[in-house]
Amino acid sequence: MFRWFIALLFLLLGPLAASAQPPSPALPRGAGWTAADCATFSLSPPEGRGAECGFVSVRERRDLGASPRIDLAVAILAPVDEPAAPEPLFMAQGGPGVGTIGSFAQALLDDPRARPARNRPLVLWDQRGTGFSKPALTCPELADAERASAAGVDSATSEDAAFFAAMQVCGARLRAAGIDLGAYQSAASADDVAAIRDTLGFDRIAFYGVSYGSELGQFLMRRHPGILSAVVLDAVVPLDYDLFTEPAFAQQRIGEKYLRGCAAAPRCAKAFPDLAARYLALVDRLNADPVTVTVVPLPDGAAGPASEPVEVRLTGDMLEGAIYGALYSDLHDLAPLVIDRADKGDFTLLTTLLLPATLFDTSMAEGMHMTVTCADHGDVDAAAMDFPGVMPRLAEATRAQAEVAARVCRDWGVPPLPRGDLAPVASDLPALLLSGDFDPITPPAYAEKLLPTLPNARHVVFLAGAHGQAMASACANRIIAAFLDDPAAPLDTACAADPPREFVTADDVIFLGTLRRLMATEGVRGIALSGVLAIPAVLAAIVLATALFVYPLGALIARLSGRPPPRAVAGAAGRLSRSAPWLAAAAALLAVLCLAGLVLAVGSTLVNEQTLVVMGAIPARWSWVRSLPAAIGLAGLGLLGAAVAVWATGQRSLPGRVYLSLLSAAALGAAANLALLSR
Repeated sequence: MFRWFIALLFLLLGPLAASAQPPSPALPRGAGWTAADCATFSLSPPEGRGAECGFVSVRERRDLGASPRIDLAVAILAPVDEPAAPEPLFMAQGGPGVGTIGSFAQALLDDPRARPARNRPLVLWDQRGTGFSKPALTCPELADAERASAAGVDSATSEDAAFFAAMQVCGARLRAAGIDLGAYQSAASADDVAAIRDTLGFDRIAFYGVSYGSELGQFLMRRHPGILSAVVLDAVVPLDYDLFTEPAFAQQRIGEKYLRGCAAAPRCAKAFPDLAARYLALVDRLNADPVTVTVVPLPDGAAGPASEPVEVRLTGDMLEGAIYGALYSDLHDLAPLVIDRADKGDFTLLTTLLLPATLFDTSMAEGMHMTVTCADHGDVDAAAMDFPGVMPRLAEATRAQAEVAARVCRDWGVPPLPRGDLAPVASDLPALLLSGDFDPITPPAYAEKLLPTLPNARHVVFLAGAHGQAMASACANRIIAAFLDDPAAPLDTACAADPPREFVTADDVIFLGTLRRLMATEGVRGIALSGVLAIPAVLAAIVLATALFVYPLGALIARLSGRPPPRAVAGAAGRLSRSAPWLAAAAALLAVLCLAGLVLAVGSTLVNEQTLVVMGAIPARWSWVRSLPAAIGLAGLGLLGAAVAVWATGQRSLPGRVYLSLLSAAALGAAANLALLSR
């Protein structure tokens, strides 16, 4: 359940075309820098876009002179706009436990338009214990336990008990490797930022942190204010935020926001009546009687090494966690439709994208997640915690999980940070706070808590925003860039007030049965396989298209050779024979139009509305494509009638009769194949 906090924002983000810029020359690096090939971090900088990679060596414990050294992975992306600003932008991912380089670097290299600052070097580093930094505090034992639980291997063991047992083994293994678990916390990570800045030779820096990265930014503001020129905190986490218990309140809020929002929207309420009651009943039903679904791993590079599909017992808690995790990304308009489809037994989105991203994910350093949260709030007394306004079932589950997490903290022996470290930061540094109104974990109210002690802070709420605004939002990027260029200047934030899209209903989409089945059984490979299934239609269209050349060419050859015209037959047989070339041409054109329509429909939806494709659906505006197979079928029946007529009356030569029969078979085959793909 703790893996809900894995970032999904860039799971489907693909490279976009952008103009190349020459790389900027690297600054001289100080002691402690070891250069590395960027391929070490699985990065492939496009030609003309500079990137420098390496490791910065720091002490695991700065208060101990004999402490071993650890290596922090660092990637510096050269600016793409000139003139370049001298101050870099340091960017921190959240979690805690998610690597910044793996999450952001390739996307920012491929598409400079995704950068929140195009005229600055971007310094991405994996916080100690995460990503490509060494050591990485990963807990594969937890992933193994989760997969075993999902597969029903040990159904007698509760999820919380399995979590504790796995983390016990992980903690013992990490300690046996000589890792000081108490050294991996926010204060030490903030000091790492200062060390990286010194090693790279920069003077002052700007800082961007999202989610837990915003908490790290506050530690940096307190511990190293002199190195900062400006700070951007996105999806703001207050320092007193308890990750063990407080998500319940945010989860309650976001559930009500979606379900009540649907009930208040006439189209949504009509399309999905009693959605809240149906959803809660579905969760209870699946907890009482789980269903077995096939989960297909994502391709290599998306969430770790691909493996064979696995059978998973889908419980209500698992469904709830997967849908909640999906709300971290842009799912505003589709959430009611996803719930409705699940209630009707269609779990395609879960099995294709959401569950693979958790069951097979290798990006989260669960050990670092625990050390940070234990240092912050490992002494929580969850049993005494009250959850006003939270559903009893959610409150009970949160309390149980928090108690187990506290046990892990005691078992790991992570010392708590001084309580003063979690007090609000008082700073007059220029700060820009960004929130999304649809954020499922850090709602705008959390950013508001920081404002009393940050007199030079501005808070911008994106009405359609989810968890994290930068990079995915051109509006947010423009606001951030303007703020960093002149922190004191007025900001144009009008675009942040753009309302969320209306909820999508079943009338707004078309579910393609074949694509949905392929996505459910093959995962994202189903998109490519659906193209393979279209090969018969492509071949049939080619055969039909030959009629555009064969019949005119045959007539021309006959005229030039002086052969007499074919014997004319009166009546329907004659008319069918004479219409054959036109019917074949019409079938060919319709088949090409249908194929092109399907390709454009799926392709454009994949670019603009990836979640719909994962569900096996396309927007209803492409409904005209579904009518074309019937028209092709009618042309095929006409060709079949013509073939029967010419065989029965002896019209045309033998090759001509065989060719016409081939055309009729091609048209009918194309119609059947395309009907299969479009239904």
